[in-house]
Amino acid sequence: MKKWLTGLGVSILALGLAACGSAAEPKKDETGKQVELANKSDMTAQEVYSKAMEVSEEQKSMHAVMDIDQKLSIPTQGIEMESKIKMDMEAIVEPLSMHQNMTMDMGELGTMNMELYMTESGFFMNDPESGQWIKMPKDMYDEMMAQMGGETDPTLDMKMFKEFKDEFKFEQTNEEYILTLSASGDKFSGLMKELMGSALPADMDMTEEESEILENMNVNSLKVVMYIDKETFYTNAFDLDMDMTMKIDEDEMRIVQKMKSVISKINEIDEIVVPQEVIDGAVDLEELMNGQE
Repeated sequence: MKKWLTGLGVSILALGLAACGSAAEPKKDETGKQVELANKSDMTAQEVYSKAMEVSEEQKSMHAVMDIDQKLSIPTQGIEMESKIKMDMEAIVEPLSMHQNMTMDMGELGTMNMELYMTESGFFMNDPESGQWIKMPKDMYDEMMAQMGGETDPTLDMKMFKEFKDEFKFEQTNEEYILTLSASGDKFSGLMKELMGSALPADMDMTEEESEILENMNVNSLKVVMYIDKETFYTNAFDLDMDMTMKIDEDEMRIVQKMKSVISKINEIDEIVVPQEVIDGAVDLEELMNGQE
């Protein structure tokens, strides 16, 4: 779970270690002038990283809202798809619990709403077509638990980031540290592949299909902006803009994605409870599949 909560933050903050040992510059206003700060900090990127890692161990719960705009195209097949996704989620680390609502607007293809609960009571998902609550198999629940239960490794090899020091920016406002990475090209695609591979739990290997997809991925450009609270050192928000291509057989698929995420209520959520009517009305997935045969 901590890997899931802080993995992106660790990667971006790690770039700060390789990029600079000086204090954050005041963020510039719309005219390009640096803003005078009443609460100016002399902390370096490395010090911010250390504090952020320290407080990440204390994060027990959170609320996150994500807005994702995505364009997918396969020119050789004349395919172009646009979607807008809004995700609202509450999560608790131990015992791992989650409640998530997601709305996906796919334009002419329609809108789909999805809701799920994942707690010790089980993994329940609402079928967007029928409105029926479905209880997912225990092995699927256990697999998701395993994927989200890994620890973040704070001892990343900083050598891999050194060539990106010129693309890294470390700024501050009165309330936040702002860490920005803008990069593109083959060398960054290689770094992304290495980071994505290292994000897997130690006891989990990529499938042959996943490995092939990763190998054929190329990151044309990527920009990540991360906002760290000066007082608590928690991540308040992050933005992610990415343009990438993947080769699938003889076709090339391009994905352009813009994501904004706002994180709140850290350590304020004590319990996530699956409503009793969901538990009572849920149909077991295996029984549902058997009934359709």
